[in-house]
Amino acid sequence: MAFKWTWKRTRHPLYVSLHGGALTLNLNEQVNLTFDGEGRLVGAWMDRVRYRRALDNRVLSKRVDPERPWRRVFRFLPPRERDQVLARAYDLAGDVARGLDRGDLDVGPTDEATLAEVRDWLARVGTWTLARLERERERFLRVYKPVSILPPDQYLAVVLQATEGCSYNLCTFCTFYRDRPFRIKPLPEFAAHVQGVKALLGRGRFMRRHIFLADANAVIIAQKLLLPVMEHVRQAFPMCPEREEGWCLDGMYAFISAPDALRKRAEDFAAMKRLGMKRLYVGLETGHDPLRAFLLKPGTTADVLTAVRTMKEGGLSVGVIFMVGVGGEQFRAAHFRDTVAAVKNMPLSAGDIVYVSPFVASPDAPYTRDAADAGIKPMSDEEIWREVQAFRQALRPWARAREVKVSYYDIREFVY
Repeated sequence: MAFKWTWKRTRHPLYVSLHGGALTLNLNEQVNLTFDGEGRLVGAWMDRVRYRRALDNRVLSKRVDPERPWRRVFRFLPPRERDQVLARAYDLAGDVARGLDRGDLDVGPTDEATLAEVRDWLARVGTWTLARLERERERFLRVYKPVSILPPDQYLAVVLQATEGCSYNLCTFCTFYRDRPFRIKPLPEFAAHVQGVKALLGRGRFMRRHIFLADANAVIIAQKLLLPVMEHVRQAFPMCPEREEGWCLDGMYAFISAPDALRKRAEDFAAMKRLGMKRLYVGLETGHDPLRAFLLKPGTTADVLTAVRTMKEGGLSVGVIFMVGVGGEQFRAAHFRDTVAAVKNMPLSAGDIVYVSPFVASPDAPYTRDAADAGIKPMSDEEIWREVQAFRQALRPWARAREVKVSYYDIREFVY
């Protein structure tokens, strides 16, 4: 539901959308604000900068130079700057609420029921103060460990941490789970976590589209324990297509490593599918085994191919992720050749995704030290960007013939 209103005095347009469980306000095509069902700011576009607010009240800003797309600047705002952005967004929404109440807006043929819905939503937005937004961080941390990363198509998932951390946690390039030991939550603890997530999200859950079982490899859980976890999720959240009326979630998704997948049979994946699992995401990272070994990535390229084949035999969709620029100039040619070959050897089809992800070297990752010790020359941002395009071009005809989606995945964009 979207409509155009006009400010009577200035004749500036105001575009209002009630769609996908969110309220979006576009002010004169200069500012765009999106709020969830609780009235919390989710995203904003102001002064040609995009902002994303996380549930823990961090705000990520993103700037992209359209002439030089490899120049992407992401940063989490310090508290003072964050509060200035939040205050401006809420002040602008407050102006809309007051304008609607005072009759300053020409709402055209908008019916009374819709006007009442917008007023109710704006009233919820108006209850948020900077102090209340900051208290959301404490609520978040009572429910979640930090949600480190998701695939891009899962950014609007309800994250449920059936496990914490990563069972391997030794890949030299990854620091996502260094802050916590791996553990599997017993079902009673997981059930309490689910209730906490529902309470935290509140009406904000209506923006969400999927369930993501986290953290790094939740489906490592033994099948006899995993299936009851999935059953509990189905009881806690409405799943499509069984319940198509109103809001429902389209299924469950999760990360999996190739060695973990090899512990499962096709029948195990089929059982997951019957309970609502839709897609599993596996980090190929590279198809060049010497580079995998340098990265301490467990398993071989052949293991990844076997894992993907087994998951597909079980009826699941697969997301395959590889990095561009990892290994620098030293591994560049071999990484390109072997990764393209590995992906093309996978039995992927419609519904599967291949993610091409520019490598971002964390200063505190072991990889950074190892690469320096090995004399590896890193690729520049521009070189990585051009390599991304080369990968996509190399895979495009193969992907198009199989209806496989090839997408860009910049890990710096993620907030939950």
